[in-house]
Amino acid sequence: MPDEANTGRLRRSLLLTLASAVVPGSGLLGAPQRGLKALGAVTTAVFVLAIGYLGISALTDLSKLTQAAQRESTLTQATFGLVIVAVVWVALIALTHIATRPEHTTQGRRILGAVVVTALAFGVAAPTAVAARYSRDAYLMLDQILPQASDIKASNREEIAASNAPDPWADTERVNILLLGADGNEARKENVEMFGVRTDTIMVASIDTKTGNTTLIQIPRNVQYTPFPEGSVMAEEFPDGLRGEGGEGEWFVNTIWEKTSEGGDYAHLFEGTTFPGAEALKEGVQGITGLKIDRFAMLNIDGLSNLINAMGGVTVNVNNRLPIGGNKSKGIRPSGYIEVGKEQKLDGYHAMWYARSRYDSSDYDRMARQSCLVDAIINQANPETLVTSFEPIAAASADMVSTDITRDEFGAFIDLAFRVKDGGTVNRLVFAPGKNGYSYADPDFEAMREAVQTAIGNPAKSTASPAPPSAAPTSSPTASEASAEPKETQSSEPGESESAKPTPTTDEQKLTDGSQNVGDACAWQGN
Repeated sequence: MPDEANTGRLRRSLLLTLASAVVPGSGLLGAPQRGLKALGAVTTAVFVLAIGYLGISALTDLSKLTQAAQRESTLTQATFGLVIVAVVWVALIALTHIATRPEHTTQGRRILGAVVVTALAFGVAAPTAVAARYSRDAYLMLDQILPQASDIKASNREEIAASNAPDPWADTERVNILLLGADGNEARKENVEMFGVRTDTIMVASIDTKTGNTTLIQIPRNVQYTPFPEGSVMAEEFPDGLRGEGGEGEWFVNTIWEKTSEGGDYAHLFEGTTFPGAEALKEGVQGITGLKIDRFAMLNIDGLSNLINAMGGVTVNVNNRLPIGGNKSKGIRPSGYIEVGKEQKLDGYHAMWYARSRYDSSDYDRMARQSCLVDAIINQANPETLVTSFEPIAAASADMVSTDITRDEFGAFIDLAFRVKDGGTVNRLVFAPGKNGYSYADPDFEAMREAVQTAIGNPAKSTASPAPPSAAPTSSPTASEASAEPKETQSSEPGESESAKPTPTTDEQKLTDGSQNVGDACAWQGN
């Protein structure tokens, strides 16, 4: 009988120990000592209240919770706090077993109890330690990607968000973020050494801060005679638009970053600024679109590919068979294809080719696919993916972005991202030959700016707001210029065609008519 009683008490002790592993200290409620019961009640109450608060916050206002979680102070405190929590939790598990186990038991049962306590302690400490490491990794990642406000030197920079206010965007109607895709990946090392980093992907995300509605304004990389706002640094240097000696391909809008960055012919124009290429390109994009550019983010292609891999891939509709590589002018066949298919899940490598392939399609078709990829990443990024793939996502993100969004602004942009993801619609406006005022030989920048204002829902501002001076050539284009196809001096990927015809195909036409919902543009068009 005594042995059976001890067995029952041991079983009860192990169950109470398990309870303390599930809810810290809850097993102490079954301890014989009154003081330990009180300790168990306090720790249980604190844990339940903390979990309840986090759960309610996640369900009711995940944006605010995420903003709070990304703060430097929160991440620093969390790193050390989680270590302390792990130590205390393990101590409570051990204390529960010691306080509730039978006084007289066999050596074998003592060993069994020790094994159970060790296993439960490890089960609690390991994930807590991982969470502490995640907090540290997040701190280091954000510190690496996002500059401090004091580190940014810019020629024209305004505060756009009150990060500590209940609504950081209360006084800001619209935010315009310049999104750039740089061609400076490892695979293009030779081209980069020859031409410098060129921004082959140029788009503006114009976001209504109240609704989250976003218009992606896609700018062809081969825009000529880029105008600049009156009184700007670039307008003084190029009063008639971006043009100079050499071939036309040397003066496309995608060369501005390279020309004004360190080592470029016009690096002196923005000397002393943190991102001279971005400063110059912001002025050019403002001249084209009429929108004041608030911030920029440049994506490194290799980093974006790694991010997509870390997310577990991205799902898109592939409406046309897309070649991988190839160069028609040199007679080089593609190395493979992305086949037509509905809701295909692509890894980083194939997702990049989905966005950049142009062996037998135009830049304008490629621009449509780029907007589809951006929309897919927005829609498919979720908390579950972040938690389960945190470390590879953190590593990829650190290699992916150059930006002038500062650390103190990041919380406000998280809030804005939730507005876009949860309630906003994403539309696109693309400039293609004969659409929205765009012509390769002679772009009508006033009409292009009007198209932008219409697309973002401010048609009255098309004529009412001050517009940058037109930067079309001072004389009419020559016959050869008017009929010329864009002659590029560099390709987008090794082996790609260097003179892709810019006229959209019939299928592409569906994607380049004015402004349209990105979801419609990227929908499956097959049966």
